[in-house]
Amino acid sequence: MPSLQRLIITSDGTTADFQSRCDLAPGQLPATNNFINYISGLCGGNSSALLAFKVGAAQATATVTSTGTAANNETMLLCNSTLTAKTSGAVPASGEFNISAVVATQATSIALAINSVVLLQGTVSATSALGVVTITSLVPGLVGNGLQISEALGNVTNTAFSGGLDGTTYNIDLR
Repeated sequence: MPSLQRLIITSDGTTADFQSRCDLAPGQLPATNNFINYISGLCGGNSSALLAFKVGAAQATATVTSTGTAANNETMLLCNSTLTAKTSGAVPASGEFNISAVVATQATSIALAINSVVLLQGTVSATSALGVVTITSLVPGLVGNGLQISEALGNVTNTAFSGGLDGTTYNIDLR
């Protein structure tokens, strides 16, 4: 498993101010260079911020376990997005998944729906194996433990998000 770190930058500037000083939009090397220039500016006193490094953070996970076929139009809630069981013809991007008597097939369909809903992208991701969907908070830390999951599906159970850890915090005060 990869080691996760978070960097939280607290400054008196606005979001627009940060974006003008540190344009991360170009991606890859240009964004990296922009970030290095931003940090160099902090170290040089051109601007100020508190840098909080969270080292060894862990992502929270939850599970959805299929033990049989869910019923048509039953629902579950995940981070305020509704996922709906369909007999056939599910549209994953609309939060729909196909039910199946084969629990692994149904779990794969649930994971596909989770990964396809635009409102969930950037918040969680899902994988499935042997009838169990594992949902992972994309942001590491305790915050993931509070993500919402509830279901009202027949033959399906879920566990709450847990296991998220902030890790050890190291602060560098450049204010």
